[in-house]
Amino acid sequence: MGVVSREAIQKLSLFANVKEETVQQLVKYAKVNQYKKGSYIFRDKEMVDQVYIILYGKVSISKLGESGEGRVIFILDQGHLLNDHLKSQLPSAVDCICFEKCEILSYSRERFLSMMEQDFELAQAVLDQFCSKLRRTYRQLKNAPTNIAMERKLAAKLYRLYHDYGVEVEGEYIIDVPLTVSYLSQLLGAQRETVSRALKKLVEADLVQYERKKIKIKSPEALGNYHKNK
Repeated sequence: MGVVSREAIQKLSLFANVKEETVQQLVKYAKVNQYKKGSYIFRDKEMVDQVYIILYGKVSISKLGESGEGRVIFILDQGHLLNDHLKSQLPSAVDCICFEKCEILSYSRERFLSMMEQDFELAQAVLDQFCSKLRRTYRQLKNAPTNIAMERKLAAKLYRLYHDYGVEVEGEYIIDVPLTVSYLSQLLGAQRETVSRALKKLVEADLVQYERKKIKIKSPEALGNYHKNK
């Protein structure tokens, strides 16, 4: 378990506008834990008494379906709050799994709520993140109907992933996250074989390239138009 620097706290978007007094408390009361890829930070139905924030790395938020297969709801990165609620004494509704090696800040729930009560900017930043997750959930529901072709759903998901994690390298547009077909199937809540066929169609349409778990997008605009208009 480590400590966190003032500079690391101030780099996190969640704390960008908080008071100086709040920054001091965030440094003083923080615990920093390191997790290996695939480690659980907390599990579905577990009582969570800590507030968790990503200091470094990426985390998958997922939910097991009735068939026992996991559905990835979000991939979250630096500065994101991992808890699905703070105030209520309820168990977690999701699994929280490290997508890669991570460093996670944690605070006691009571201490973090006290800081929110004393600093409106912190409370506002937390509310903004919850609202952002809610809006992203709405977008996922929009693409959930079974009458939408899987390649169109996949195009929408890749377009969103590029928006969140895309980089441009020498004129190439790359989703800077390693994505296996199995993981894409969890993101879409579909069978691996179905997603594999959909990905092949996007490759054949010259919209994406896929090799070594990396997806290159020929044109983000063309991919966006595909999932909207096809």
